[in-house]
Amino acid sequence: MRMSFVLPKPKIVTRDGEPDEVILSYADWRRIIARVAEAGEDADDIAAVAAARAADADFAAKVAAERGSPVETTAPLEVVKAKLEGAHPLKAWREHRGITQTELASRSAVARDLIAQIETKKKQGSVKTLDRLARTLCIPIEALIAEQG
Repeated sequence: MRMSFVLPKPKIVTRDGEPDEVILSYADWRRIIARVAEAGEDADDIAAVAAARAADADFAAKVAAERGSPVETTAPLEVVKAKLEGAHPLKAWREHRGITQTELASRSAVARDLIAQIETKKKQGSVKTLDRLARTLCIPIEALIAEQG
């Protein structure tokens, strides 16, 4: 734990010529306690992020083993923003990858018209279709499931 603030100058009380006690003002004591608490919260946050990253890595390894190729298991900010603005996840991921519907159709063996219908939420797409699209985009199939509502 690293504290990045200047410690106050305490008064040192000696006994028998040796430092024995340190006296701080109450305000200085409260500042130190507040900084230690912040550092503890930071440590908890760092540990939580490390645990989440480990879980993501485990999930990515599991999906990659099932698929036989690596997959992206976290959503880039661009994809999240597009989904929040109402885009279907398929469209968000396809645009993030920088490919057209025609290119995706060619690579996934899914008809371009069906891709367009899924992206405009006119059709949901079968599990088999979504799996082909997910494999082509190198993402888990769960990433293509649109929220209902």
